[in-house]
Amino acid sequence: MAAGVEPAGFRINTPSVGRRPIVAHVPHSSTRIPPEVRARLLLDDADLSRELVSLTDWHTDRLYGWTADLGASLLVNGLSRLVIDPERFADDADEPMARVGQGAVYTRTTDGRPLRALDAVGRQALIDRYFVPYHAALTALVAETLETFGRCLVLDCHSFATHPLPSEADQRPGRPDICLGTDAVHTPAALTEALRESFSAEGFAVERDRPFAGSLVPLRWYGRDRRVASVMLETRRGLYCDEATGEPLPDFDRVASAIERGVRRALEAAGLRQAGRRSPRLI
Repeated sequence: MAAGVEPAGFRINTPSVGRRPIVAHVPHSSTRIPPEVRARLLLDDADLSRELVSLTDWHTDRLYGWTADLGASLLVNGLSRLVIDPERFADDADEPMARVGQGAVYTRTTDGRPLRALDAVGRQALIDRYFVPYHAALTALVAETLETFGRCLVLDCHSFATHPLPSEADQRPGRPDICLGTDAVHTPAALTEALRESFSAEGFAVERDRPFAGSLVPLRWYGRDRRVASVMLETRRGLYCDEATGEPLPDFDRVASAIERGVRRALEAAGLRQAGRRSPRLI
């Protein structure tokens, strides 16, 4: 069942089956921009529509909606990443994408044009209004999962364009179907390998940390507490939607089912492998 959208623009879906120590995170699926934020954007409606087509992780709330049937709690951002991007560090000094104007508050489009004119006060107002409550909710959800289970796995759910956007660091062609984003501290090697094998068995071309690396971990535990595991699941959008419009393709349900099977099989395998080494289970 789904809770209502919070004033800050996100929602938390509770598991549809018995709860497990998993938090699924979908930060970029929405195109919604509040009127007061839209009024400060410099693009006309046509250019804004094109930017949303390029930057939105189309339908990832549906593509990973089955995580509720896995026993996961699901945090979904109900606002576009053009409002704030919760996947970034709040401080631009810590955020690599800030160099192209796409830190927590975007100031540049994917092709480098000005997106918004914003001073430090205006930027902080957006951070306080949207970014801070969002991360407080994510932190509380992970903390409650740790308190209940003693461990938590964050599934960081995304999609990416078939052809690199101008603002992206990795401009190499021939992108995979699935990218597994990993963290040296928080992504167990057994989980990465299990996911690679499982997705490959579904017929996907899989790469680790290409075209994107890393996976979200709330700052309270980042780099310090291995009880919080995390892996980023990135699906190439051309597999399931028309990248010129964002409309789902006829293959959408087939792709979603294959991803679900791949994750379920991998979590079971990784959990067994960890247990076989007398280590804490992942799930």
